[in-house]
Amino acid sequence: MLKTTLTAAALVAALTLAVGAEKPLVDLETYDISKIQVIDFGPPLWVTPKVVHSDKVKIRKEKNSAGWVLDVTISDVTLDNPGILLPPPEGERYWNLSGYEHLYADIENMDHDQQMILSVRITNPLVGRYEIANNSGFALNPGEKRTLRFYYPQADEFTRCRIDGLRATPPGIFGHKNVDPRRVDALIFWGHNLRGFSRNQSVHYRVGNIRLARPYRGPGAPVNDPEKFFPFIDRYGQYVHADWPDKIHTDSDFSRAIERERKFNQPRPAGWNKYGGWAAGPQLKATGAFYVTKYEGKWFLVDPEGRLFFSHGVNAVTTQAKAKERHSFWYEKAAVRRPGGMLDFAEDNLKRKYGPEFRKQYPSVVADRFAAWGLNTIGCWSDPEILAERRTPYTLDFGLVNYRRTIKPVPGLPMGIWDPWDPKFAEALAKRGDSKVIAAAKDDPWCIGFFLINEIKWGDRTAAARAVLVSPAELPAKAAFVNMLKTKYQAIDLLNERWASSYPDWNAILRSRELPDAERSYEDLLQFNTAFIDRFYRICRDAVKRCAPNRLYFGSRFHIDQLPELYQAAAKYCDVVACNTYTWSVDGFRRQGLPDDKPILISEFHVAVLDRGTFNADSRPAGVDQNDRAHAYTRLLQGALLHPQIVGMHHFCWRDQPLTGRGDGENFAIGVVDNTDTPYWEFVDAMRKVGEHMISYRLAGTFTDEWRTSK
Repeated sequence: MLKTTLTAAALVAALTLAVGAEKPLVDLETYDISKIQVIDFGPPLWVTPKVVHSDKVKIRKEKNSAGWVLDVTISDVTLDNPGILLPPPEGERYWNLSGYEHLYADIENMDHDQQMILSVRITNPLVGRYEIANNSGFALNPGEKRTLRFYYPQADEFTRCRIDGLRATPPGIFGHKNVDPRRVDALIFWGHNLRGFSRNQSVHYRVGNIRLARPYRGPGAPVNDPEKFFPFIDRYGQYVHADWPDKIHTDSDFSRAIERERKFNQPRPAGWNKYGGWAAGPQLKATGAFYVTKYEGKWFLVDPEGRLFFSHGVNAVTTQAKAKERHSFWYEKAAVRRPGGMLDFAEDNLKRKYGPEFRKQYPSVVADRFAAWGLNTIGCWSDPEILAERRTPYTLDFGLVNYRRTIKPVPGLPMGIWDPWDPKFAEALAKRGDSKVIAAAKDDPWCIGFFLINEIKWGDRTAAARAVLVSPAELPAKAAFVNMLKTKYQAIDLLNERWASSYPDWNAILRSRELPDAERSYEDLLQFNTAFIDRFYRICRDAVKRCAPNRLYFGSRFHIDQLPELYQAAAKYCDVVACNTYTWSVDGFRRQGLPDDKPILISEFHVAVLDRGTFNADSRPAGVDQNDRAHAYTRLLQGALLHPQIVGMHHFCWRDQPLTGRGDGENFAIGVVDNTDTPYWEFVDAMRKVGEHMISYRLAGTFTDEWRTSK
């Protein structure tokens, strides 16, 4: 009888836990949708959204077989990043998400010809300029329905333990991304710019069954007892207060990790040639170098043997992941200290894993992994020793790192810029072409091509021109600007009339360090800004092609740039236009000024999750575990493969950033491997499936949840 009673009690407890595992958050049947606000995020995205009014955002409440849902249609292309904000229920000041650590919502893409992007975001009340917010998102294929899952790390602002200088902190420690679940003032569902990310310039989706899941288990660390919390980083650079599969506990675990990987890895995809091109596909002209061509209505790279090639790559394939040592008491046992107060757990772990000669062995390890994981391109900023293995095609940054920016920063142009009229600019580029790394690559068939610098901050549409006008008279670009004005106006009086200025002669403009009336001079500023950008990219292209005429030129990896003049110049001078974009879908990727018939390389992207002792999934979190991340990665690649202009995608990056942050505090969990060199297996498996089927999927031209293996 006692045994029966205990069994029954255990059953009741189990049922109670199962019922309590999820809790409805929004009762859509009774929720007053007239209170829902249309919002828009302007850049940067981590600011408080503004409420907007638009008759091109439609919100309806419907009942289907699964229950009540919000039916949302957005077609307002004037909004930057539109969405909907659900205020707390009537009579409540905040949403209360306490007692749980996940938020789920069932999302359905109602469009049947395009992917959609949706993210859920929660925020705490703004305190001064300090905002606490977190989010999670994904893309869905046409007609797809899936649960959007969101893990929200929690913290109380009064916890005793404090960690400073990081972009995100461990669960339970006050920081920008750890929310107070009792005081959530905004529950937001938002997507990306329709002009830039939607094929149809609209989106139609449904949101239902918004609920809390996974009862809260606490922070998992003694966050109110500094003596017990610190140190919080172990000798391998891992979080002390958590455990997970494949965590390294002793040096002997590295040999077991090698054996697991040996069993996991597969032979390179059967349909590949030695470059990772599609050997089973059509034979095109073989030139001994990579080039671009259009085949069956889509742009492709073509490898040196004349085979169709989609560049499926990873950036920053390196042995390093340097971290700034901020406080010695953070670490159980610090890594070997490098100059400048830097630590590098990644290199120390590679030495433990592969031995003291790891630098000689690791290039071969990387090449084996790329072949096994369906990757065929080593992206930018990778170690020269890894490129020299010559088993995987690669791209390189041509670079201008050592040449000074002669035009100083002004409002709108925060980093300054190079002067393309200065002869020393072209000379610096020519010298860069003589460097050892570039010289080794310029005639190497494994080198696909070159980028030039990264994410130049051009400011607004007249920022460079304004910076030139306030520069000294000796600046060559300023003389070029004045010459342009002379040619256009002929007489200084005509310029003064147009600008409402009072220059006595043309030399007065050279001597002046003041800006003219912004509105009256805008047309001329824009004209010179356009000429400036055009000259810059022409000189860069000429330098690269003079050095390496048979390598492709990708430009400067645009990011969050909305200047049409940039894309016009890039389209004019680049073989392929490189764009860094962080999103959950590139199916509808467009940029004003970029022609519809120009090949594009997505040179940076990533998605991330927090499931293995990491603190920061950047601004593109994609669920709660690596399976969610694998789904998000798959949808990103499927969207890219069906985009007629996109010829490749390079994930950033190879290895997680250190938990305690690189020099600027970035500590993103965005690696293919972690800092102990352990792969994220589910993520790697998704990469492999992409690599096996990417060309046939691209040629098939239809969204499917499963990979197509034939046309």
